[in-house]
Amino acid sequence: MHALGHSSIGSKSRRHIRWFSRRRIATDEGGTDMTTKSRSLARAFALALVLALPLLVVHAQPASPFRIGFLCANDASPVDEALRQLGYVEGRNAVFEVRTTQGRPDRAREQAADLVRAKVDVIVAYTNLHAFAAKQATSTIPIVVGFAHGAVATGLVPSLARPGGNVTGIESLAPELDVKRMELLRQIVPALSSVAALYNVDDRGSLVHLKHTQEAGRALGVRVVPLGVRTAADYDTVFTPIAGDPVGALLMFNDYLTLANWKRVADFALASRTPTVCAFRFQAHDGCLVSYGPISDEITKRVAHQVDRILKGAKPADIPFEQVTRFELVVNLKTARALGISIPSSVLLRADAVIE
Repeated sequence: MHALGHSSIGSKSRRHIRWFSRRRIATDEGGTDMTTKSRSLARAFALALVLALPLLVVHAQPASPFRIGFLCANDASPVDEALRQLGYVEGRNAVFEVRTTQGRPDRAREQAADLVRAKVDVIVAYTNLHAFAAKQATSTIPIVVGFAHGAVATGLVPSLARPGGNVTGIESLAPELDVKRMELLRQIVPALSSVAALYNVDDRGSLVHLKHTQEAGRALGVRVVPLGVRTAADYDTVFTPIAGDPVGALLMFNDYLTLANWKRVADFALASRTPTVCAFRFQAHDGCLVSYGPISDEITKRVAHQVDRILKGAKPADIPFEQVTRFELVVNLKTARALGISIPSSVLLRADAVIE
């Protein structure tokens, strides 16, 4: 094997190489050296890239992480995971500022003010209690509300289509929702003449639920008995009015207080053999006879998308307050058997899920 070097190339070959090199240095029609022109273009491109690089970096990664505030009753924040799926990763490009309230109005106001002091970029407020606390704390930081009940009726926003101000979110109370729940109870208990409605007096959305339920009751000829609570201690006596005058069923309007004391509600319902209707699937899994309401995961994802739009520059005033349009019906047959109730086949056929 011969080593390749200058000595191995003949004079004819060297002349060929020089000729080939000269042919490579061609000129364009104006006589400009193409090599010189290429180098100039390369320098211009490099300069443009250097100038654009800071803009590209800012677009790909914020100079500082987004600060996303969460105002909720407890540490469980389902929007966290939905935001991660959209690329907001805590410790990388996002900081999650979580403030919990245990459902207390006074603490909600304190924690909302603390998020404002933390200078968050957006506040995710769960339910009306936290939405109003956040709205009272700031008129400039965008607020996205999850699981709002009666956003317009309670005065949270003037319009779903044009919320204005700094508040938008997801409305989980459809006008026909409470009517459907009452109709379900009538199908399950044909002789139904009275229904108890358990709710938190301090939750403005629950008052909207109560109004719709009372209207449905009048249309169906069913008496509605309001059972209002403000604290956990109220559950010691809240069922006293219906202990001596039993009702045919029990509706529960959700907020942190009522959800936190669900076990006491379920125990009463089982002992008094009272059918219960709740809002969400997880409540049916926890023993409620029937749940009919929005799909929680869908609300969570829509909240995350609204946060994403705001962090990308959209103004909450320009983002419509979305109205939930899909609902699911879940029946717990185990609870039905414990209560000695037979669920009509017409209800079972419409159910999205049946718990055996």
